[in-house]
Amino acid sequence: MDRLSHLNMGGMDFMYALGLLGVFVAACLLTTVINQMVMEPYLKRSQLKKRMRSQKREEEFRAKIFKAYQESRNRNSPVTSLMGRLTGLSRVDNLERQLIQADLYLPPGVFILAVALMGSVGFLLGTRFLYGIWIWVVGAAMGYLPIFILRWKKRRKTMQFEKQMPEAMELLARSLRAGHTLSATMELVAQEIQPPLGKEMRITYEEQRWGLSVTQALRRMGERVASQDLGYFVTAVLVQNESGGNLAEILENIGTLIRERMKLKGKVQILTAEGRFSALILMGLPVVTFLALYVMSRDYIMLLFSDPLGKKMLGAAIGSMAIGAWVMKKMVSIKV
Repeated sequence: MDRLSHLNMGGMDFMYALGLLGVFVAACLLTTVINQMVMEPYLKRSQLKKRMRSQKREEEFRAKIFKAYQESRNRNSPVTSLMGRLTGLSRVDNLERQLIQADLYLPPGVFILAVALMGSVGFLLGTRFLYGIWIWVVGAAMGYLPIFILRWKKRRKTMQFEKQMPEAMELLARSLRAGHTLSATMELVAQEIQPPLGKEMRITYEEQRWGLSVTQALRRMGERVASQDLGYFVTAVLVQNESGGNLAEILENIGTLIRERMKLKGKVQILTAEGRFSALILMGLPVVTFLALYVMSRDYIMLLFSDPLGKKMLGAAIGSMAIGAWVMKKMVSIKV
């Protein structure tokens, strides 16, 4: 009797576990169906709407910047004149061009204001926590931060653009050989290539479609992107429009040239990797040593901040490291 009841209890436990497993599988299937039928379409629509809104805002900013850029070519403000005397630039066109090349859709005045504001914040923080020349060092470093971001974004966009150039040149050449016009090939590249090259091609196509000549649209694209490889493409198209020739073959040659330059750049990066790694170690070792001594013997390391000679030694060490970093960067930087 006990054995029979034990078997019945075992069977009930098995059926109970099987029922729980069925509930779990049904819940998983229901979650999957809800995710596939409801959540994913909703997220895709949300992302699409967000992307369309961001593109609309970006185009509005771009239009405002281009309008200001065209207006500023015909006048010089007192601030612009002062900047020209201080920097050697007669107008602020160079700064406007660099902002566009970095995809920072800001008027030059706003960017200059940001530099001044960051420098002022750094100066105030320096007066609160530091003393002496370090106040000016922190202020200058904070003021340089927007310029650093501008150059970093500009360099990153240029690198991404140049990586996409060989594929774009081959696509343009194949499309031209198939009998398409240059405008149609630019539209095809805008559809097939990812940003930033695809976006710039789309802007160029839209500009010439709405009234600009192909020559003007290409020159404007050359101003928006700081790429030597793009300059080859623009020059080839301009020369072909003036004198004629097989543009498809020219673009294939440009693509091959760009690809070979990229290979050479990769070889240079490999050959200079040891020097760059050595520079990184030499720059990081004093900082790591300083932090280790600060943790293990704080009183010993604080003499650099409390003693006048220690302050001079600390300043000399930082200055020497800065000079060494600049020298090592020049040694391993090879332009191709």
